[in-house]
Formats: sequence, C-alpha cells, structure tokens
Amino acid sequence: MRPIFIALLTGLGACAPQYVETVAVTEQDLPVRRAVFEQAPAPLDAAFRSSCDSPGDVLRQVSRSVVQCRILPPPDLAAFLLLQYDGALEAPTLVVQKETRQSTADYVVELSYFAEVVQKSGNPRRIYFVQRNLDSLMDDLLAATGGTARNAN
Repeated sequence: MRPIFIALLTGLGACAPQYVETVAVTEQDLPVRRAVFEQAPAPLDAAFRSSCDSPGDVLRQVSRSVVQCRILPPPDLAAFLLLQYDGALEAPTLVVQKETRQSTADYVVELSYFAEVVQKSGNPRRIYFVQRNLDSLMDDLLAATGGTARNAN
C-alpha cells in the first residue's frame, strides 16, 4: 500500500496548478474506489495500517468503520493549498480514508483520498483532486487483497 501514499504525494505535489477540485460537503460527496470482499478484508486492513508509518503520518480511527491515514504535504503543496483555498495558518493534510461496511453476505470497502484545509472560520474544507493513476493503484490494491471492484466510473 505504500506506493499509494507515495503516488498521492507525487501526484498532488507535481502538478499543483492543474488540480481539479470537488469540494465535499458530506461524506457521500467523496469520490471513492469501492470493492466487495466475501470475507473480512484483513490483508487490506493490515496493509493500510502498516503503510501509515512515515514520520508525520497519523493513523486516525474516525469511527468503528472509518480509518484515515493523515499525511503532511510537502511545503510547496501546503502553501498552494493554503493560498488557493483561503486556509487558516494551520498545516493542511492529505488524507487516505478506508471505510468498511459489513452486510449479511459480504464486506464493502471504500477507499478515498482528499486534501483537508482548515478555513479561517475553523471548519475544515475537503478538496478532492482527480488523480486517475492513483484511482488505478487503489483499484489494483483492492483486487490484490481479494476484493471485486464495484466502481461507478
């Protein structure tokens, strides 16, 4: 899973002026990469947790079903995000999020990524940047750990 986090930083840092923004108002607005697992996705869970171990990375258990890896962006990307999205003087974060839901027959896992910029009002603003290569990497990871893709796009 480490290549996903590296691709996120590289992809977002390499082409700052070319970002395509979608501001998420609710969790349902976040674009996601989705897969269905017949059994609990333990290999994916382990890979996700173990890959969030670089200096500055923070693994956050948001709820029982949602885990985030919060990554500090490189300084140039942080400056871009603060200026472009009128952020407060608080470091923005890049977030890779995994949500797992269990139904009666299987497990649905959703991976998403976004930047979070704290606004001057104190509320965070989530910005999704289209990164097709990262979407493809996430799809490959979900398939390699036993999932069957269920993406709408």
